[in-house]
Amino acid sequence: MNQETRICQNCKKDFVIEPEDFDFYEKIKVPAPKSCAWCRQQHRMLFRNFKTLYKRNSDLSGQSVISMYSPESPYKVWTHDEWWSDNWDPKSYAKKFDFQKPFFEQFHELLLAVPRFAIMNTKSENCEYSNFTNGSKNCYLVFGCIDDEECAYGHIVWESEDSFDNLYLHKSELCYESVDCLGSYRLFYCQECESCSDSIGLFDCKSCQNCIGCVGLRQKLYHIFNEPVGKEEYEKFVKEHPFTNPETVSFILKKQRELRQALPQRSFFGSHNNNVSGNHVYNGKNMRDCFDVKGGENSRFIFTSRQTVDSYDVSFSPNIELVYNSLATLKSNRVFFSHLVNESSDVYYSDCCFTSHNLFGCAGLRNAEYCIFNQQYSKEEYEELVPQIIDHMKKTREYGEFFPIRLSPFAYNESIAQEYAPLSKEEAIAGGFKWVDDLPSTVGKETIEQEKLPKNPDEFGEALLSHILKCVKCGRNYRLIQKEINFYKRMRFPLPQECFNCRHARRMAMRNPRNLWSGICANCGKQIETSYPPESQKEFKIYCEACYNSEVA
Repeated sequence: MNQETRICQNCKKDFVIEPEDFDFYEKIKVPAPKSCAWCRQQHRMLFRNFKTLYKRNSDLSGQSVISMYSPESPYKVWTHDEWWSDNWDPKSYAKKFDFQKPFFEQFHELLLAVPRFAIMNTKSENCEYSNFTNGSKNCYLVFGCIDDEECAYGHIVWESEDSFDNLYLHKSELCYESVDCLGSYRLFYCQECESCSDSIGLFDCKSCQNCIGCVGLRQKLYHIFNEPVGKEEYEKFVKEHPFTNPETVSFILKKQRELRQALPQRSFFGSHNNNVSGNHVYNGKNMRDCFDVKGGENSRFIFTSRQTVDSYDVSFSPNIELVYNSLATLKSNRVFFSHLVNESSDVYYSDCCFTSHNLFGCAGLRNAEYCIFNQQYSKEEYEELVPQIIDHMKKTREYGEFFPIRLSPFAYNESIAQEYAPLSKEEAIAGGFKWVDDLPSTVGKETIEQEKLPKNPDEFGEALLSHILKCVKCGRNYRLIQKEINFYKRMRFPLPQECFNCRHARRMAMRNPRNLWSGICANCGKQIETSYPPESQKEFKIYCEACYNSEVA
């Protein structure tokens, strides 16, 4: 088919469907989307709540539990152990499909009936205050994290250890307040770095060690603000600018920002790619409009994933193949219009299903096969009924779209959509989204003023655990935990003056948006696509990849 320009049914902006897109839709026998890629991504994220946690009771046992669902949620919420036990059968909630009703009306009834786990921690140990973790151990307030150990206050931290307050950290250890770094050790306040160690305040550096406030360096040792120094001069700077003083970090980051404004900046962050576009793509081939992807090929509109093959419109989904318009899919293939489907295949319009195959419109199933609305069928019955349901959904104009926003368990500002596509309350309500005014927090409970907290790390001790602190930015209360106190003491860092939510918001604001804008290479004048918005293109000298590599790499 030829390229087509259509109008998004949500934002009313034009979007383009290209011939290869039509080929993919034809391959999986689904209609072309009615909304643009940005709105589709925003829509999916509405169904994922990372870090808005509530204290509530299990609807089964009454046991107090930390939950991503508020006490007022209409959904049945059980503890993690209750949900994963063998003492109940999700198929007991089965229902027959009614061809006299719309699909989503019936599916919503099933979602309200089938219990949900309070938080998502699969194959993890001692991570009760975290959500959407997999294969992790001894982690606290980490979200969307995989194969981590002894980490805290992290978002999308994968295969890392002993790291605190990081965002998009991969295969790293002993890192703090770092964003989009991978394969690194002892990085502090760094961004866009790879294979670096024992450094602070770096931006876009690779294979550097003992560097401070540098930008765009490769394989350097003992540099301060991009100038080479000897070991003695380096150690003198560190002694004269102790990291226990918050002004030291501010000074370093200010100088780093000035360097960024003076030096060429990459239009795209990633490496080992062939024919890719987006940002933060590594080891990709034929990956277009993709963001935060570690490994994949022949895919488009992928957001936060790894090892993604032949897939479109997928968010937060590692190790997948032939997946479309889905969210939180793990180690699965041929999954369509679904949420939280792990180690499964041939799944359509389902939610929270594990190690299952050939499902349509199911919820909460484990080790199941050939089910529709949790009802068991034979292979022959299933294969006869599914095409009839699809035809029915086409007539009701439901087929080909993700779950309607009214089915989301979360208000807009509870969900992760607020972090990647922030809206005001008025904007959210005008867009048809729900909003809650009272997110969980406390104020006015502080027991000590910030000025009275110890400044010398040698004085950091267990006494800090008894105190409730007040965030200097939002005024909400927060506390410290033992492992972070030990970390600050070990690394000689001051105690944080902001709560975790404000620290996280600050790190999120450091990243470029998940969008692409047209621009001009500041060196060769070539037309480029970049995640730097127009206002940032005025601040920085953005180079195309070829010019940047020839001058910096």
